[in-house]
Amino acid sequence: MAIPHETPSAAPEQTLPSARKVLILLLAINLFNYIDRQILSATLSRIKGALFSYDDPLLNFKLGSLTSFFLITYMVMAPVFSRQADKWNRWGIIGMAVIVWSLASGMSGLAIGYVMLLISRCFVGVGEAAYGPIAPAMLSEYYPVQRRGWIMSIFYMAIPIGSALGFVLGGMIGGLLGWRWAFGVVVLPGVLLGLICFMMKDTTRRSPAASGSSSVSWKEIFKELWGTKSWRACSLGMTCSTFFLGGVAAFAPLYIFERESRFLLSVERHRQLVLQTQKQQEEKADERNVAFLNLLQRMEPVLSEEEISFEQYQRKIDSLSLSTRERNEFGDRLLDDFLVEGSLRLESINLYFGVILVISGLFATMSGGWLGDYLRGRIKGAYFQVCGWSALISFPAFLGMLFTPFPAAWLLLFVAIFGLFFNTGPANTILANTSRRAIRANAFALNILIIHALGDAISPMIIGGIADVSSMQTAMIIVSGMILLTGMLWLSGTRTLDADTQKIKQIDEVQSSN
Repeated sequence: MAIPHETPSAAPEQTLPSARKVLILLLAINLFNYIDRQILSATLSRIKGALFSYDDPLLNFKLGSLTSFFLITYMVMAPVFSRQADKWNRWGIIGMAVIVWSLASGMSGLAIGYVMLLISRCFVGVGEAAYGPIAPAMLSEYYPVQRRGWIMSIFYMAIPIGSALGFVLGGMIGGLLGWRWAFGVVVLPGVLLGLICFMMKDTTRRSPAASGSSSVSWKEIFKELWGTKSWRACSLGMTCSTFFLGGVAAFAPLYIFERESRFLLSVERHRQLVLQTQKQQEEKADERNVAFLNLLQRMEPVLSEEEISFEQYQRKIDSLSLSTRERNEFGDRLLDDFLVEGSLRLESINLYFGVILVISGLFATMSGGWLGDYLRGRIKGAYFQVCGWSALISFPAFLGMLFTPFPAAWLLLFVAIFGLFFNTGPANTILANTSRRAIRANAFALNILIIHALGDAISPMIIGGIADVSSMQTAMIIVSGMILLTGMLWLSGTRTLDADTQKIKQIDEVQSSN
């Protein structure tokens, strides 16, 4: 039985009737997409103590690889799924994708070692790869060119809001129940959203040219898109931005916590823990209390009345040669119990970081999309102008944050994040406006492949590797140079954007009329 269709032109002149419902659902899915991504970053300090040894010479590299391998899987699989968008029901693909990554996230919380955690993150990447390229291409079929900047901004505001919720929820739940429970937050909502997708109808009719796009080779698609100067400049700028953002986001809470936290393994605090645990054992016998008392007894040689840094604390804990079970059961408890009163706690860092991210990111994403649409037709290459100058403003703010004490550093971080999210809507609008409708999903998939392969798929491991041989501070300083390169690449595209946009619009109109 044929499905009734709304039949838009290649670039509809007006918003289609069901567009709002589609936007709301895709926005909700994108929200949980980014919640899941940042829960890992929010709990990385706790995972570090539970599953890794501080003496491991590749410690930070392995921590970075958890993000990198997720993104490698994501970028490799995205083109595969995008080619199926014209063959299968797109809502069916999205629904299955959401369910897969939600269940895989729950699997992350069950990991008993590095390898299992790495595999679970790869499966999260598979699920997100099936969703990533299809959703923005789908939205472009429901909204006219003049509204796409605003609509893409609404869709991508899930990045700051979802990321912020990921940091906040990961920090709070990790502090209250342990890091494993934090990964379970997205499972049930994700499965429910996936089931809703199966009830949706793919109501936009793809043109004959679009339905035949799967017969075009990736080599031909790449040649066409790379030959479009505006699309190329946009993708290269996004690659540098993604390199920076992906790498920094993976380590930001960990960096701030390790830089600011202070610990005191005092005799008095140790005595209080012993008495507290003995009382709990008297009230209710539990073998975990016995195990913790044994651990506290072994800690006596490392007690000191001197405040120490996180690195010094971790080395003292590692000298106790904790078993895997002890790390899993008591790592979080020791981290919290010996933290100096008034020192920045991990859940507080995640909360502050999340609040800054959601406020600055939300306003930046929305205002960036609005400004790009407003300036379109008024200044040359408006979307690129918005992207480029906002990135250049972020550079001194981020660099200043690295050398400024907290809490003043939070303000500089706010400015840096605001500038880096200001380009989200305009950049994705450029991608949509400079690729033919017949290959638009492929264009987003190819963009995903490029920005992740050369961006955040490698930057966490690079930052981790630099930190292993020097310090996390040095790694952050080096990677900040990517912000400058981002701004310059985007500004270089201003000369060609208007002509490329008009050319693509004319091609789509011709193909739609055939």
